[in-house]
Amino acid sequence: MEFASATFLFIFLPVVLLLYVVLPWKQVRNWLLIAASLVFYAWGELYYVFLMLFSTAVNYFLSRAMEARRERGSNKALLIVAVVFNIGLLAVFKYAGFAVNSFNSLFGAALPVPKIASPLGISFFTFQALSYDIDVFRGDVKATKSFAKFLLYISFFAQLVQGPIIRWSSVSDQLDERKLTAEGVAEGLRIFIIGLAMKLIVANTLGRVTSFVYGLEASSLNAAYAWAGAVCFLLQIYFDFAGYSQMAIGLGRIFGFTIPVNFNYPYIACSMTDFWRRWHITLSRWFRDYVYIPLGGNRRGAFRTGLNKVIVFLLTGLWHGANWTFVVWGAYNGAFLLAENSLKKVKFRLPKAVTWLYTILAVTIGFVIFNSRDLAYAWAMIRNMFTVSGVGPETAAALSSVFKPTVIAVLAAAVIAATPAARIIGEKLSGKPRLQAAVRYGAAAILFVLCIFFVASGNYNPSIYTQF
Repeated sequence: MEFASATFLFIFLPVVLLLYVVLPWKQVRNWLLIAASLVFYAWGELYYVFLMLFSTAVNYFLSRAMEARRERGSNKALLIVAVVFNIGLLAVFKYAGFAVNSFNSLFGAALPVPKIASPLGISFFTFQALSYDIDVFRGDVKATKSFAKFLLYISFFAQLVQGPIIRWSSVSDQLDERKLTAEGVAEGLRIFIIGLAMKLIVANTLGRVTSFVYGLEASSLNAAYAWAGAVCFLLQIYFDFAGYSQMAIGLGRIFGFTIPVNFNYPYIACSMTDFWRRWHITLSRWFRDYVYIPLGGNRRGAFRTGLNKVIVFLLTGLWHGANWTFVVWGAYNGAFLLAENSLKKVKFRLPKAVTWLYTILAVTIGFVIFNSRDLAYAWAMIRNMFTVSGVGPETAAALSSVFKPTVIAVLAAAVIAATPAARIIGEKLSGKPRLQAAVRYGAAAILFVLCIFFVASGNYNPSIYTQF
């Protein structure tokens, strides 16, 4: 079930919120959210809901066993079991077909390729469970005795399918005690509506241009097509994923949870290093804390530091999907971070405008690789982006058919909304709380009305990160 669907907006969410309000008991509210989350997941993955429950149960009992054995120092074997189990789930359900296909291509074999559909959000709930296991092993948190609490932590519908990836330490107290307030509901709805508008109005509109361009054959591409597709996807993926994260944060606020920020205006970054501090923040922190630092981080010399970064970004790319385009995209980003780290020793500074332009260009090219069906198509897109060619009448007519006035207006609004302009305006109004509230909630009301029109139009575009 998509947040941006009529079913969620006008049936699921109102019913769950109404029941949550009329049920004053903490444990009953938790079970209500668990039941709602299972219905939410089963709506799109009827059978895989049992896989998610199985994964939750196994991780719950493994963590309890690790907690019991930690004092005796004999829980390392259990951690290995937890890692093998969780990574094994990803290997079977997400990467089996990719692995066999790659093997067949490399060695000319003809092994049958398994046709296993990847469950919704498996990368997110698996990483969340694995972070909990590792934290219990380290003694950073205590394993909960309540299976209901752990199940809600894993399955909460606000962040189950596309994150953000939440740490147990940041939410465990809220699973025990949280407040439902009118102010929290109002602010949560406002945040949710902003995310909804990011997805429905911006991402879906620009997604039509992206789909048109990336649907062309490589031989039909030219500079105009390539840049149109690259720029629109650059904005589409941000407003799609950041919009979902914003909706998740808003939903969490409605029900009394604090869900971490996942994006911090990544397109104003002036280096690739800064970009990755701002983009998909919870995933970057996950790889930093559970892969990069355990590998040695930057404590074992320049070569080892570089190797650790390469490993992290190869895994980051592979986490996103079972395709060589994602692996290359990860290596591409890792190479930029290595280069920037090496250039830190060079004592000169470039103007911010130059470093921003370099960063946004590098990110744009990276997302061309990310969104291409294969590496050959990615190369065709990139090659055409930097090939000087005139725009013929056929290209002009085709682009005119997709770049309608509404699309151009949304594109211009997206460029502005990708900057902190709105936040700066809000901060300037902080001395006038009534005016600030009127602007904030008035804008949300207008956006919600626009969103209703977009929902009613029936233009359905699944979220990009649902597949991961």
